[in-house]
Amino acid sequence: MTLGEKICRLRKARGLSQGDLADALGVSRQSVSKWETDSSVPDLDKLVALSRRFGVTLDELVCGEGDEEKEREPEPPTAAQPQGRQVLGGVLLAVGLLGLLLFTLLWGLEGLLLSLMLLLPFLLCGVLCLKVRLRLGLWCAWAVYLPQQVYWTMATGITWRLVLATPHFTREMNYFRLFIGWVMLAVMAALTVATARSFSGLRKEPTSPMVGLTAVLWAAALLIWRLCALFFGLFADETGLIQLPGLVTGLLQGACAAGQTAALAAAITLTLALLRGRRKQVPG
Repeated sequence: MTLGEKICRLRKARGLSQGDLADALGVSRQSVSKWETDSSVPDLDKLVALSRRFGVTLDELVCGEGDEEKEREPEPPTAAQPQGRQVLGGVLLAVGLLGLLLFTLLWGLEGLLLSLMLLLPFLLCGVLCLKVRLRLGLWCAWAVYLPQQVYWTMATGITWRLVLATPHFTREMNYFRLFIGWVMLAVMAALTVATARSFSGLRKEPTSPMVGLTAVLWAAALLIWRLCALFFGLFADETGLIQLPGLVTGLLQGACAAGQTAALAAAITLTLALLRGRRKQVPG
């Protein structure tokens, strides 16, 4: 059995796709495909990472000993983990859907919209538990934070951008609102750092499409509120009041806040990946 065949067999035995393995190792899916077809050989550091990922020694991966590979069949722990996630995902989805139904029956359309903001994290985390294998905790954390940011912005107008007004804040402006803004900023910063660290092995070649995508994300993170203000200006009367239903205005403002946060985290993560990819291309 060739090295490529062994990598392919061990990957499939762990229930991983080529994309999953590529993400875990910080390489492209094409690289994994080339390894498995013996078109290329992984570098030594990738061989070590593969052996750890598959739970075999480096000798077993490279040299391969059939008897010892058969002994590694105790796959119940690996199988038990996805099964547990599926159960958890089903429970979260059931709680979310039941909550939506109860709120709608008791309070009608307003109850549906309110419950959607409060219960959306249950629904999103349920879907993630059923569909996602890697970085589940990270994606669930984002799935909880972003809907709550939409809700807080819609209900109170508070976003993490409020901290920019800290030097000019007064008691009449309500210090509790400022405190909530700082909490939102701290959570967003923690999630952004966690995302960047989780993708610390990701390297992207600075191709035109990747650089363009990164530029679009930075533009979205920096300009989304200006675009939002221009949009609301289209519906303002002579006195500056926005002639839109309050619910629509709140939802749009919440979507802008969450969109800015997501775009900023993605832009930072992708920028670091491009820098690592560029550094790898520079000899020495």
